[in-house]
Amino acid sequence: MELVTVRAEIEAERTALADSLEAVGPHAPTACGSWSAFDLAAHVVASEGGAGLVAFGVRTLAAQGMPFRPNPRIVRMAIERQRRDGYHALIASIRGECPRLLLARQVVASTLFELWMHHDDLTSANNRDHAEPTHLALAIPSLMRYQARRLPNAQIIVRTTNNYEWCFGPERGPAAAVSGPAPDLVRWLAGRQPQAPPNIDGDERIADELRAFVGRIG
Repeated sequence: MELVTVRAEIEAERTALADSLEAVGPHAPTACGSWSAFDLAAHVVASEGGAGLVAFGVRTLAAQGMPFRPNPRIVRMAIERQRRDGYHALIASIRGECPRLLLARQVVASTLFELWMHHDDLTSANNRDHAEPTHLALAIPSLMRYQARRLPNAQIIVRTTNNYEWCFGPERGPAAAVSGPAPDLVRWLAGRQPQAPPNIDGDERIADELRAFVGRIG
């Protein structure tokens, strides 16, 4: 992993997210259920609280395939607490530097995913363009491990159009391949609507299970 490059992409995504938040305003919708842009900004800032220590722990566990289910009430309380500082203060915080702990090698791809995915939640709901970081695909292995319990217990090959490829599951037995642009594969694994469904082929039973898969984060 080109750690320095991924860290630079995180900082660029933070700037782009802040720009989008300023452009759409606090009451703009998002693809995160009932959250407004104000709520989304508050959530991003809240997740970095305490120098990112809690987020570091959660992302480390998630990358190992151990899902963490935060209490919705606690998440809402954290958002409300951050909202008190005001929308523009939240944007200023996002324009600041990412907590160093969230740039550590074991979580840096997950940090890029979290920022990009929430930015995508904002842009997709407001008809705005959203660029793909070069290394976004590096979040896919962690997402595959995180979703392992919902995916077929079989060999699954994941290929991106920018030449990344991984194999997951048993080395022997029936297999299926999932391919597409990295942003759409990330959306698919995160339970968002991809711009185009991934291409799925291979063993028909596994392929059918993959077509029926619905991702979920949190």
